[in-house]
Amino acid sequence: MNGLFFLLDMPAGRIIDFDLATVISTLANLVPLLILGLILTKVMYAPVRKFLNDRTERVRSQLDEAREGRAAAGELRSRYDRQLKEIDLERAAILDEARKHANDQRENILASAKDEAKDIKERAGMEVEMERERIREEIHSALIDISSDMAEKLLMATIDRGAHDRLFDEGLMELDRVVFDG
Repeated sequence: MNGLFFLLDMPAGRIIDFDLATVISTLANLVPLLILGLILTKVMYAPVRKFLNDRTERVRSQLDEAREGRAAAGELRSRYDRQLKEIDLERAAILDEARKHANDQRENILASAKDEAKDIKERAGMEVEMERERIREEIHSALIDISSDMAEKLLMATIDRGAHDRLFDEGLMELDRVVFDG
């Protein structure tokens, strides 16, 4: 029973069991509070809102800078990759050129060695030919000496047929010994 019946029991001139002085006192306290709230809203809300907006703008600009930095880093990476590919191509070209140069030098060295070997072979052939000629001359000289010795022995010996054959055989043996034993 206490519900809304208390409004019926109120004396006249009172609102919710408050007297007029309490309501005026409350309104007198509420008005400055509202004015203070409005002033603080105007004074404090605007700077705080400006601070928050500035901070939001800074964060956005930092995010934009980060995106730009990421894009620049991606561009640098792609440029770096291109440069690496170019370096690889250049390295391959240099290696090919070096191989070609080395092959050319090898061919030149081989050609020079072949020419030198040919010259050595020709000189050796000439030396062999000169040695043959010297040996021929020695054999010729030895034949002449043997022939003279035979003639001398033939003249000194008696002229019988057995002695003649024996001297001829000795001369041939001497000739064989000189020619083949050397």
